[in-house]
Amino acid sequence: MSSIAGHAAAGITAYLCCNRWACARSRWAVLPFVFLAICPDLDYLAVWLLGYAAAPRVTHSIAFALAASLLVHLRTRRHTSARLPAAWLMAASLSHPLMDLLVGAHPVPLFWPVGREVAVAVGVLPSAGALAPGNYYLWRNLIIELGVLLPPFALGVAVTRQATPRRVLAWAVGIAPVWVAFLVVSLGLAR
Repeated sequence: MSSIAGHAAAGITAYLCCNRWACARSRWAVLPFVFLAICPDLDYLAVWLLGYAAAPRVTHSIAFALAASLLVHLRTRRHTSARLPAAWLMAASLSHPLMDLLVGAHPVPLFWPVGREVAVAVGVLPSAGALAPGNYYLWRNLIIELGVLLPPFALGVAVTRQATPRRVLAWAVGIAPVWVAFLVVSLGLAR
């Protein structure tokens, strides 16, 4: 499982790909994107409050991502102060199960109800670990996860905003060694 901060960063990235933070009237729109990126873990409420743990966790499927993003799109389509394209809402929603898949620790029911759970052999992202403020590994892995995720997210925003290739290349060359270092550390973690 990836961290909540990593999922929120994915939602913010999807928002920034189709909206500008400088536009004060559209800042509220970051909320649906972040909600969609985090909402697959809302099934933990059933675990914590009712002691019920669903298996498989269907909230981590493409079907759930499609349904959740469609519902949010239908509920927010009347708001004209921000752009909430269905494709970017879907990207925010799909980011969660895909990031959890990239942890490589547990299979994800990506193709539920028609397929088995999917797993990758090599974990690219670190696991969030136990959600306890005193857990050293939670904070270490959060820093590693953000070090792996933020550069590609920033690159995605730059490309969707049609930054000049020269500017993108200069930025990529500057940040690539740091990103590679975080990626190597993440790949070296025990799963």
